[in-house]
Amino acid sequence: MKTFIPISISSKFGLCGLPIRIDTYKTCSHGCKYCFANNRKIMEFEKTLQIGNLKWVERKLKKIFDDKDVVKNNFLEVLISQGITWHCGGMSDPFQPSEERFGITKQLLDITNKYGISILFSTKGFSVYGCDIKPELHTFQLSITNTKNRKDIEPNIATIKDRYKFYRSLKDRGFRVGIRIQPFIPGITDESIVEMFKDSDYFTIEGLKLIPQNKEHKDFLLDILKIPRKSFIQMGLLNFKPEIREELYKPVLEELERYSIPYSIADNDMHYISSGKCCCGDTLIKKSTNFNTTALAQRYGLTWTKREMLKELRESNCGSCVVNNLFTSNRQEGLKTVRQFMSKRYDRESSPFSPKFFYCNKVIQKENKQARLREQEQAQSH
Repeated sequence: MKTFIPISISSKFGLCGLPIRIDTYKTCSHGCKYCFANNRKIMEFEKTLQIGNLKWVERKLKKIFDDKDVVKNNFLEVLISQGITWHCGGMSDPFQPSEERFGITKQLLDITNKYGISILFSTKGFSVYGCDIKPELHTFQLSITNTKNRKDIEPNIATIKDRYKFYRSLKDRGFRVGIRIQPFIPGITDESIVEMFKDSDYFTIEGLKLIPQNKEHKDFLLDILKIPRKSFIQMGLLNFKPEIREELYKPVLEELERYSIPYSIADNDMHYISSGKCCCGDTLIKKSTNFNTTALAQRYGLTWTKREMLKELRESNCGSCVVNNLFTSNRQEGLKTVRQFMSKRYDRESSPFSPKFFYCNKVIQKENKQARLREQEQAQSH
């Protein structure tokens, strides 16, 4: 069976407080129609299944913790040595049905538990298949898009009843459990999710994204939604316009506030809407970075300065770490380090690394511009 290096740093390191990503499988048997990965039926999935190379992870942890050998400009090694929480399941579910047969997530935990590694697991599953998961180390984000068992968009996942039983079992065992509404699908996602999981520790909301290059994926979802293409803007992927998202999220956010559940918006242009310094939720993690956009907005306000950003990088000892390998050649721009990438993009309105990318700041900028134009017109009329 083919293997891959399962752990990496996300190219979204300037946005996400949990840039250490690990996946135990490559591709996923859930087959959700909105997923970026190719949709596959369960029987077809195992023909192309790849599993994480856990020997590689074991050697890396031994090097960092047993041998005390941390390369100072190696971003992954620096963040692991600092105890930043890992995010498992960003690209492929660690507790999909294949785990029962192959046990790769279980083997990962047998390795990481020796070193006290904290992991946030994102899953649509309903079982941990005997994995040695510890409440003092590990937490969960359960991905929920609806409470209606919509098999037309999520053909292979368990029923909401079984997933709720899984949620209750985790809570009863002392785990902190959050709910991640990703994606938020108009006409399908609603506040009934909050009602069902009203004692959850955190909620994260992220809007639906369409892949512009994948016509089949895009047309299928547009047909289900009955929403015109003009409702989307391109931000790498196609996202609902921010003013549409604001209205879509409002009923759910009102319910979250009614139950006093902390929450965050994970859309890159709305990271300022957060109860903590990480969009995954401070209550769900041991440690996150302090130089991501959510943390910077929480600490310094919506228009943090470049100086404040560089201060956080300096204190994190991450500024000189090499990250150009995380970007395609046409996006490297001759830059190499974390500091260079974040500094170059700080003042660029089109970059999610910049405070100017926030929707609220764009609204303020637009209102200020309109006010100046009105003042000029009034001055000219006099």
